[in-house]
Amino acid sequence: MAIVFSDLDGTFLTPEKEVHPTNLRALEALAASGGEFVVCTGRPLAGLPESLRSLPGARHAVCVNGAVVVDLAAVRAGGDGIIHATPMGPGRARAVYRAVRHLDIEIDVMADGRAFAERERFDRLHTYGLTPGFLDQIRRSRTVVDEPLDEVVDGLGRVDRLSVYYHTPEERDECIAAVEADPSLSWTSSESCNLEISDAAASKGSALEWLCRHLGVPVADSVAFGDGMNDTSMLAAAGLGVAMANAQPGVAPFADASTRLTNDDGGVGDYLLRLLGA
Repeated sequence: MAIVFSDLDGTFLTPEKEVHPTNLRALEALAASGGEFVVCTGRPLAGLPESLRSLPGARHAVCVNGAVVVDLAAVRAGGDGIIHATPMGPGRARAVYRAVRHLDIEIDVMADGRAFAERERFDRLHTYGLTPGFLDQIRRSRTVVDEPLDEVVDGLGRVDRLSVYYHTPEERDECIAAVEADPSLSWTSSESCNLEISDAAASKGSALEWLCRHLGVPVADSVAFGDGMNDTSMLAAAGLGVAMANAQPGVAPFADASTRLTNDDGGVGDYLLRLLGA
């Protein structure tokens, strides 16, 4: 086992967004064996606090569901650290936004390592049924703007993804239809009330494969952990894909195995320690 990829929310982190002691102990054992740990998340880089960027064995991070791969040492040296990117771009982001802006949804854009949200919509974020920990994490990681997002994207550099939070199945279906009208885009989800919209070539699985090639590590030597539908491409691509005991319905068929413990109980660390024989 040379490299381990893990989702954060619902997987590596507890519901309180903390690192379980068992997970930290497993990463220390992994690093001692010469293995690398890769944070693989839907968050933008700005959504990763320094404590998560400096975990034992962590030299790279996959952000925004695979749209960006980052060298963490370069970030610590003051650069953006981007070594691979599959952006959505402002044109496609603007088109999707304009197709769904009439809906009662929260929509934000991830660009330049940050996440931007419209103030009027963002103020209703608490109405979508998000868990308290996830709601707090989103609130802390968004830059709130007063302008419509289709105007904001013109002033941004690399536009990576749109995120949508909805109330009803009808709103969800209309958003999906807007995405699927453009075959160069794709959507996935990490929560029961959200959609994550990216370039069709951007996924955690494609990022895993790219980073393994970049590092000269056989994909067969990789292990991946995840709990959500946005993790399924990663679980399927890895040499060993492991679904969490608390995974969303539909995730387990993409994995080779499952943890015996949930994220609240250090399921990733428990599995890794047994895998390492530590």
